[in-house]
Parts: sequence; structure tokens; C-alpha cells
Amino acid sequence: MKGIRSILRRGEEAPRSEPERQPERCLSCGANLEGSRLYERFRVCHACGFHFHLTAQERLATLLDLGTFHEDDRAVSAIDPLSFPGSRRYSYRSRVIQEQRRTRLTEAAVTGRGAIGGHDVVVGVVDFAFLGGSIGVAAGERLARAFERAASRRLPVVLVCSTSGTRMQEGLLALMQGPRIAVAIERHRREGLPYLCVLTDPTTGSAYSGFINLADVLIAEPNALVGYAALRALEESAKNGLPEGAHTSEAHLQHGLIDAVVARPQLRDTLAGLLDLLDRQNGANAGQGARPGHVHHTPRPAWQQVQLSRHEKRPTAREFIARMTTAFFELHGDRSGTDDPAIVAGIGALDGEAAVFVGQVRPHGGEQSGLIGPAGFRKAERAIRLGSRLGLPVVTLVDTAGADPSLAAEEAGQGAAIAGCMAAMLSAASPTVAVITGEGNSEAAMAMAAADRVLMLDNAVYEVVRPEDAAAVLEGGPAEVAERLRLTSHDCLRLGIVDHTVPEPGEGAHTDHAEAAALLRRALVRELARLRRMRPKRRLEARYARYRETGSTRGWLRGRIERRWAHLQDRLGGMFDRLRGRAFGRRGDYADEGGIPV
Repeated sequence: MKGIRSILRRGEEAPRSEPERQPERCLSCGANLEGSRLYERFRVCHACGFHFHLTAQERLATLLDLGTFHEDDRAVSAIDPLSFPGSRRYSYRSRVIQEQRRTRLTEAAVTGRGAIGGHDVVVGVVDFAFLGGSIGVAAGERLARAFERAASRRLPVVLVCSTSGTRMQEGLLALMQGPRIAVAIERHRREGLPYLCVLTDPTTGSAYSGFINLADVLIAEPNALVGYAALRALEESAKNGLPEGAHTSEAHLQHGLIDAVVARPQLRDTLAGLLDLLDRQNGANAGQGARPGHVHHTPRPAWQQVQLSRHEKRPTAREFIARMTTAFFELHGDRSGTDDPAIVAGIGALDGEAAVFVGQVRPHGGEQSGLIGPAGFRKAERAIRLGSRLGLPVVTLVDTAGADPSLAAEEAGQGAAIAGCMAAMLSAASPTVAVITGEGNSEAAMAMAAADRVLMLDNAVYEVVRPEDAAAVLEGGPAEVAERLRLTSHDCLRLGIVDHTVPEPGEGAHTDHAEAAALLRRALVRELARLRRMRPKRRLEARYARYRETGSTRGWLRGRIERRWAHLQDRLGGMFDRLRGRAFGRRGDYADEGGIPV
């Protein structure tokens, strides 16, 4: 005993030689991180942009306004709900206790309230450092309570995840945390509140296929491992190995499975900007006093308007959106593996008020046809339903050569996608305005133009079929058929298909893009202001009546008289044609080619 004491005493008295401190280096490129402000502030390599892991506390510090975080539900715990068997040293209970001491967290999920850019939010962080960020009973309860608290206080939810999925040591109880969190999210959704989710490295497993993909907007950090399957399982299933960059946030963005990849230094500003857009109180009365613009009809032949609507320098939907909005966050894909470039969708600020924009992007030149595939219609439907749920007005910009008629599109569900998009427009709870900005062709245009108000730029056309295609079936050339189809903006106005036309500068929108966008913006602000003044129930009834009564029909008596009169006219016309034919035939007997009697 005396020997042990003396050894301990000698150990205390002996001067400790501190090991030489090695400079920190990047795990990816090996760069020296000493003195790097980017690394010190965000744990990001200044040389290659590699994102190091952040603890839950560090994550909250980088995202939230200083001093605003208040943790909730820290006491919620369920250390070993199944009494999972194992040796005393390596038991599940011991592991949880060790993780609590090591990470200074009580569970993988940390939830609370805070502010981002001055916007109050309910925030949650799932930390991979605590048992791989796996979701068990306690973490599931905390996240469910966070969404319920946000619903009761009418606050958005911002969730940052780094998780490996379900905690297996809690068995089926852990698996059932998926629906436990989902029902709380659904209650939050019914209140018309946004849910934003940030994916960090790694995010896999059941959490990805559950509450993460129920988010309205998905943002990921660069080069994060993201997806349902673990990387090991993917590598085992791939016979020839995984392609470079597979299963990363960039690959998911390319396939339309997430909406954006944002580097950590810009993440807080991106979230604050999104919350600004989604704050419906800002500019709620914007545009109330907007004056109606001067409507000037340009008397041009129909075929000439068709050519102008297809002009290679005519502004595209992307350009109109960029010029009309002061901020715009683009949504990517339909979450089914494809991001159709023929559709642009997102949330933008129009005259101080947030709105969902869906535009048909018609390329001028290049290899892209601009034909819209099933993924494009599903992306549009996703954006329309998001606007409806959040109470944001929906603005669609229509300019397309049509829906993709290929066999691949057919087998991918083109018909169902078009129908779903049209149904979303007709059932949207929020105000909807559609604008035919160029050539609106057939079902592809109709599916996104079934709105409360429909506008047309002066030189735009709205077709049941392209005049060239119609001319191949009907008599006459494309120019003649175009006149007969009644496809110009003035024809559509007279038929009651559209409500107003929007003037274009000079010889057309292609001559002055800025002025064309300004004229359209004023028209949109005016129409949205009128729609906001209508009660929602009345607006939906008016929408129903509008499309229920498109095209005039006759009752039983008037219809019977109309049919008989039409048949009589047809017979009289036929008799007249026959008599005229006989007269010309007799005349031909005594006349030469010049019509002079022989």
C-alpha cells in the first residue's frame, strides 16, 4: 500500500512533459488548418471545402441568432425500453450512459426554440455523434413534441439531421417512431406551416425514408452521404462498383430528390431568406392600390402571332421570374428520381408577398425540345400543392410546345401526371393565376392554366393543336388554319377562355425583356390583390363555376330546335351546291377554257 502511495506521489511531483502539438490538417486534402478562419468558425476546410462534423451545440450556434436558443424536452428519456440483453460491460444501457457522458447530450435528438434571421422557429438537431444519430423512443418523442409545439405556436420547423436510421436495440418500438413523428408532422402541415430540413453527412436509413422526406424543402450540405441505403449495402449490391459521386447530395440534386446543396457558411442566410419568403404576414396588403395597366390589342394575323409567340428571343419563364421577383428559392424534382428541366418551380417574393411560381421553360435553340415529361408535371403538382397547403398564391407561366409524346414518357405515367397536375390546380385552396406567355399548346398548357384568373400576353397563342399539325388533317395551309382555330389572345378573350390580355412593349416582348416583365408583374399584382379580397369559399365556388360553364350549350327545347335548324341548313346548302354544280356542268358543254361560248 505504501509503495502505491509513493508511486502516485512521485507521479504528481514529476513534471509532465506535454507532447508536441501537431497542427490540424484537413481529412480530405491534408491542408494545414491552423489559423483558418473558415475552419475555426464553420469547421470547413479553406482549401477543398471539406465539411467536418459539427456537434449539436456547434450546429445550433452556427444557425441560430445569438442567445435565442431554449432547449425543450431535455428530460424526455427512455434508456433501455426493451431491457436489451448483453454483458454488463457492453450492455445497451451502459452504452447509452457512456454516450451521454461523452457527448454531454441526453439523446441523439436535441429540440427547442430559437430564431433565424429574426424569425422565431422550432428547431431540432439529430447528432450522429450520439449512437450514430439513430432514432429511438426518446428521440422520436422529442421530435414529435417539437412538431406539436410548433403547430400550437404557429411556427415553422427547421430540422438538421445526421443519422444512420433506426436504433436496433429498441426493436419494433424504435421502428414505430416513424409513424409517431409522421402524425405530428401531419398536424403541423394542416396548420399551413412550413417544415425545412437540412441533411448533413451522413443521413441514411429509415429516418431518410420517413420524417426527412416529409419536409417541404430539403437542403443538403456539399458532398454529404445521403440516401435510404447505407453505403456498405450499396457497394455490396453493385456488381461493378458505384459510379463516382453516387449517393451524395450532389447526385440527389441532379435527380431532383433534394432542392438545393448549400455550403455551411451560406446555410444560415439561405434558411433566413426562405423564412422571409414564407412569412405570409410581410406585404399581406401589397398591391391593393395597383392601377390596371393600359391594354392595347395589336391587330396581327393569327399566323404572325404564332411566329411571335415562338420567337427565339422571347423571354423564358426563368427570365420572367428572375425579373419579377426580388428573391426566389428554386425547388428541384418530384422526389421520384428525375428533375425535368422543362419546368422551373419555386417560392419567390412578388411585390413583397410570397408566391409559388411554376414556369414552363421553352429553350430557344440547343438540343432540348422543351417538351414536358411526367416528372415535369409531377414537379409542378408538388409545387402547386405546397402553395395550397402553405396558403401561398400560385402563379403559373405557360409556354410550351406540348407534352412529351414518346413511348418512354407514356410508360412513365404521362397521362396520370398531366391529370394530377390539372387536379392540383383546380383544387388549390390558395389563389391561382395562370399566364400564357408564349405558345400554350394543348394539354400541357391546359393542365397548368386551370386557374382562378387566366392572362395572356398580347402576342401569345393558346392552341388545341399546333396549326402545322392541324393543316396536315384539315383543308388549307397553317396560316389559314391558324385563323380558323381562334388561338390568339384576342380570340381567347372573346371566347371567355382568358380574363385579360397583358400588353407587350414595342413589336413584342422579345424587343424589351425588362419592360415586358414589368408589365406582367403589374398585371399579376393587380389580379392577386383582387383574389385576396375574395373569401376563400366564394373564390373556390367561382373557380368551379368558371370551368363548369366553359362553352355554351342549349336546353332540351332550344337544343332540339337548334339541331333541326342545323340539319335543314345543311340540306338546303347541299341542294344549292348540287344545283350550282349542274349549272356549271351545262355551261361547260358550250364554253371553252376561257368561258367563251363555242
